[in-house]
Amino acid sequence: MIRKNPILVFSALLIFLSLSFAQEQKTVPSQQELLYRSALQHYVDKLIAKLSASSIGQERFLVQQIRMLNEEIRARVTGVETFRKNYFELLQQRLAEVRALKRRLKPYNSSRLNEFLERVENTINETLRMGKVDFQRQRAIEDAIQLLYVAEEMIKMDPNAQIDKDTEFTQDLKKTEQKLTKQSLATLGYEDYQASAVSGAKRITIYDLYKEWELTERVNYQLRWTDVLIIKKRLLKDGSATERERMFKRELRHAAEAFNFGFYDLAERSFGEILNTYTFIGKLDDVRFYKGLCNFLLDRYPAARTDFELLVRDYPQSPFAPQAYKYLMRIENEFENYDKVVAYYQKFVQTGVQGSALYDEVTFVAGAAALKAKKYDLAIGFLNRIGRSSPFYSQALYLVTEAYIGVGNYIEAERILKELAFNHHLEPDFRDKVLLKLGLIQYELGNYRSAIDYFNLISPSFSQYDRVLLGYAWAHFKIEMEKPYAGDRDFSAVREYLEFLIDTFYGSDYLLEARTLLAYVQQQQNEVNAALRNYRYVFEARDVKELSDEINEETRVLGEYLDLAKKIEEKGLAEEKPEIFTRAYKLRTRLYKPYLRFRYLDLSSHGFAVQNEMDRLKEQLEELQRLKKIAKERQRKDLYKKIENMELRIYQALNNLRIDRSPEILGINYFDVHPLARKESVIEYRNKEILKMRQEIRQQRQEIIKRLSQLDIQINQARKEKNYKKLVALELSKERFQDLLNKIDFLETQSYKSDIMKSAINLNKWSDFGAFGLTNVKFNIKTMTSSQIEEMQRKIEAINKFLELRRQNIEHKIKQINNAIVVMTRKVRRQERLRKREELMRQFEESYFDTHDTEIIYEPEPQKPEQTGETKTNQQ
Repeated sequence: MIRKNPILVFSALLIFLSLSFAQEQKTVPSQQELLYRSALQHYVDKLIAKLSASSIGQERFLVQQIRMLNEEIRARVTGVETFRKNYFELLQQRLAEVRALKRRLKPYNSSRLNEFLERVENTINETLRMGKVDFQRQRAIEDAIQLLYVAEEMIKMDPNAQIDKDTEFTQDLKKTEQKLTKQSLATLGYEDYQASAVSGAKRITIYDLYKEWELTERVNYQLRWTDVLIIKKRLLKDGSATERERMFKRELRHAAEAFNFGFYDLAERSFGEILNTYTFIGKLDDVRFYKGLCNFLLDRYPAARTDFELLVRDYPQSPFAPQAYKYLMRIENEFENYDKVVAYYQKFVQTGVQGSALYDEVTFVAGAAALKAKKYDLAIGFLNRIGRSSPFYSQALYLVTEAYIGVGNYIEAERILKELAFNHHLEPDFRDKVLLKLGLIQYELGNYRSAIDYFNLISPSFSQYDRVLLGYAWAHFKIEMEKPYAGDRDFSAVREYLEFLIDTFYGSDYLLEARTLLAYVQQQQNEVNAALRNYRYVFEARDVKELSDEINEETRVLGEYLDLAKKIEEKGLAEEKPEIFTRAYKLRTRLYKPYLRFRYLDLSSHGFAVQNEMDRLKEQLEELQRLKKIAKERQRKDLYKKIENMELRIYQALNNLRIDRSPEILGINYFDVHPLARKESVIEYRNKEILKMRQEIRQQRQEIIKRLSQLDIQINQARKEKNYKKLVALELSKERFQDLLNKIDFLETQSYKSDIMKSAINLNKWSDFGAFGLTNVKFNIKTMTSSQIEEMQRKIEAINKFLELRRQNIEHKIKQINNAIVVMTRKVRRQERLRKREELMRQFEESYFDTHDTEIIYEPEPQKPEQTGETKTNQQ
């Protein structure tokens, strides 16, 4: 059997490329032409590497089968060296005959016949030089020599005969040449395809050449494999019982060696061939088991499940049955079929394998599966079967506590955890995990100080120490909230743990919860601005997550467009259409940069955190300016100088933080301030893609299985009809679909190994708390403002009432004063009138008595009585 040389295949494709380019106009290639040629070269290399890589496994298996057949033939056939010597001596005789015929036929001057003679002679020389026994080539040489003798006889009978124009002889000559050269696509060049192309037919492209070569390779492999099967069946049929057993042991030994050396694909094919060929041996449970184990190690879990199920069905009492149940449980556990895991465990127990490491391992897997299925009582029963000496004992006890917590039995869970934490030498991280669980149980039971005591025993190097810090904060918070009077509550410890968690664990899943609790504490302490900042941070995380979801969707769409552009590029290369390739390449180039930006946006160093840092530094500068002024007033030159140095360092930092420069290729990072929002979004998107991939794989697997069933029916029908051409085509199709099924099994396994991720972020929950906190704080501010306004209004009303009374009193006094003034005015006016009357009277008297004599004798004026003080006052 002759194997094709891959160098010849690669050379044929390179010749195809060079000739196709040589047919174009010989001009200076442009940049687009150079790009197209480079891409076409890369495309050819990729096709060759792809086909070669896919055929390595089957070629290795075929070579192994051929070697074993050769060993068996050498064991049965004696005198091989003598036979080999006779073979080459016969070739020497045939070479001498050809040379003699060449001399005798040379005068005829037939170019076609002379060319054929040269080819026969070269073929014999090449066979002698290679030193390999090839009966197929020997048969072709014998046919060629026989045809030459026929030509010689024809010339002897008719010296004027034109053999070159004899149609029948020419066809025989051509067929014999094909047998001699065994020409295939590995030795064909572009000229052969051009010669075979008729006028007006489709132009042969490099993709056509590749597809023909691929088909020829598959057909040749199928032919060689068919030859191997025929020879093996003949050897088994004609051999004795001892010889058949020897063949079986040889194949079993080679399969075991392949398994031991890690060639699991070769071992799986070998074990499968043993199961198909040596059915007469009888019990082959070990072969079936190792075939399934090879599929398991190759991550082809569905195929491994089929093998193990056949093993436990056909050989229920086999010593390999317990191991088969173990792997079946692991496979179903990986595929999240926890009920099947429990069912297989029940069957495993019936095998009677107890008190061993295998029993403990399988029991632990069954208990974990029952716990995941929320069958807590069943999980407790399974896990309690594991003994203290088992390496799974500590982990089993921890899972038992999880089951007890699931049924609400915290007391029993606490007892087991105490036994586990203080009575066993555990790894430090696992011990801290147990102590954390104890602390959380005490917290759930309301024993907050006991929870703090357990938290104090945990090392700060614990991998989940952020959870411990949050537990500290909640426990201290609950203790303070139990105090009846708000004035007695001291939240300093709560704030210390929360601030340490926020500052130290930047990417912790509990960051939003910590900020929410810190905001509530600040609200209780009337730190309104700080509480609003933390509440707003938690609330805005939801908006950032929605932005991240949109970016994830846009990234997916861009990725689909890139894949489509890549397919169009390959189509342009396959059909040799440079314009299609160029347009698709330009489109993909334009899409690639934005795709990179969306894909790795969160890795960019340019984001909003820089602006936030600058704002924080500016606030520090303002505070330093205030302190600097105070230091100057107090004439503290030392403090003044220190403040200036600090200002200088801050100014240098601000100069280095430049956000106005153009961002790098990754663009602006929108998630550096809210990393948990991005993390939650990425986890949800990844989980959705994994679930979608699992569903698509299941659908494709069902379609392939359906297609394989149809092919089996068609193959049986073709055998009945003895339509061997159709049979070969169907066998090739079945082989390709079987290979696809193996790949689908691998992909399905990988999709389930990519676990659905879970996080403790709870973004929606804490974002709702943030919104409620913002509303609550603002409502409290509004309520407080309303109370203050009401108090002020009450004070203003009291003042207004007091002022009104004062006004009324003043008005009353003023009225009294006005009345007194009116009375006094009247009195004064009366006195004034009296005075004027007296004055007028006096003037009259003076004027009258000064100018006239009178006869009246005036009597002396009577003396007025003395005026009292009251009379004087009234007069005044």
